[in-house]
Amino acid sequence: MSRLDLHRAHIDGLVHAGLQFGLIGVFDDPTPVGQMLLQQHLPTRPGEHAVDDPPDYVAALTDRVLHPLAVLRLLDCYEYQTTRTLGWATSTSGARAWTARLRETILNTLPAEAKAEVRHGANYVAAYTLLDAYTGTPWGISSLDQVPDIGDGVIHIPIVRKGLRVEILTGPVHCSNNGLSSRVRHVTILGIGQERTLPAFAQISEPSDTAPGAYLLFECGRFVARPADAPPGKHFMASGAHLYCHDDRWSELVGHCLPIPLHDRTEP
Repeated sequence: MSRLDLHRAHIDGLVHAGLQFGLIGVFDDPTPVGQMLLQQHLPTRPGEHAVDDPPDYVAALTDRVLHPLAVLRLLDCYEYQTTRTLGWATSTSGARAWTARLRETILNTLPAEAKAEVRHGANYVAAYTLLDAYTGTPWGISSLDQVPDIGDGVIHIPIVRKGLRVEILTGPVHCSNNGLSSRVRHVTILGIGQERTLPAFAQISEPSDTAPGAYLLFECGRFVARPADAPPGKHFMASGAHLYCHDDRWSELVGHCLPIPLHDRTEP
């Protein structure tokens, strides 16, 4: 990503966050903090001379309560765009220390689920970086109006579930009536039993459009599988399809190596 000269509004957002999260006192002048942040950001490349005099900056704030995840986005952008400026890498105070303190303060307000590492593509990222308040904040704002506010005050964390991907087996007697087995060749077992829990050893893959979620339920002395997104009270029956996996974790999960009937057929 190329170097971006941040708009003064980006500095305003960080200064406002400093007031919001208590790093700047309510009766303190916030302008010096903004001057410090802007001054650190100004010398863009090694070899350029830092400006000794504070830059011409006056804080312009908002009466809104900024969303903490949006502020983390502002911090990520500021630090990324400032990390190669003169004195940043060796500084133990000033802008680098201030932004680190703001980040720590915000993270301490978040629920554990927001800070948990989740798989995203080939990498693991903090869960909050996938939420709308973070992704919806531009990378380098030009107006404080672009920063989401706290809204209802609740940080909603999507649950990213993982399970064991298994194959759908079909034979000559198969009639799913447009059930799962009519359109996909795999499902992802997300839970087992009435509690819908799953041992850690089987939490391997996330469900997808080509491997939607399913649950294993123990009924009448044996396991059967049903779609995980089935609405409550909807009746499912056998379609002639079965689930199976060559992975040893399959037998650890169900207690044997045999296929499990898939109940994915419904009727009006």
